[in-house]
Amino acid sequence: MPSCKMRDVKKGEAIRYNNDIWVVFDRHEQTRGNLRTYWQVDLKHLIRGNVFTQRFSPDDNVEKVILLREEYEYLYDDGTSYVFMHPESFEQVNISKDLIAEQHTKFLIPNIRMNLVKAEDRFVVVELPQTVDVTIADAPDAARGDTATAVTKIAKMENGGEVRVPGHIKKGDKVRIRVEDGEFLSRVNE
Repeated sequence: MPSCKMRDVKKGEAIRYNNDIWVVFDRHEQTRGNLRTYWQVDLKHLIRGNVFTQRFSPDDNVEKVILLREEYEYLYDDGTSYVFMHPESFEQVNISKDLIAEQHTKFLIPNIRMNLVKAEDRFVVVELPQTVDVTIADAPDAARGDTATAVTKIAKMENGGEVRVPGHIKKGDKVRIRVEDGEFLSRVNE
């Protein structure tokens, strides 16, 4: 991998630090009195997502990591991994189940497109879209007259996952859900 000085690394680029791949989340040049200049760098772990701050000298050598982001289409769960297909070459790849957080697996809907990030010839991250549109397969009826407060209920999605929706949503409705926290955003009119 290419090696470079820390001063040449930009926000959004990936580096290898402590044998892990980190993305430069933010960086600031700091100068204290007559001390030497240093870079205060926020590093985000590519897989775990945790962020921590590290100081680097501008002349520190770091190893850049090239990240390739490609769009793939989710096909199905084969029991041991998730199967994705490249939409142009139709090449199918199996992705380990531990690359997707368990709370996000309920948003894996067949034919949904998402980015797979590859580093050093292996897939390291699955980037789900920010929102998904899902069809509600089953939802309990709303209680009559309960309109004074924001009433929510648990509804079952088409792929078997559950999501909290407002009381007026019924079976067959298509809704938009934010993937990050599973929050209902809106009903989708077709």
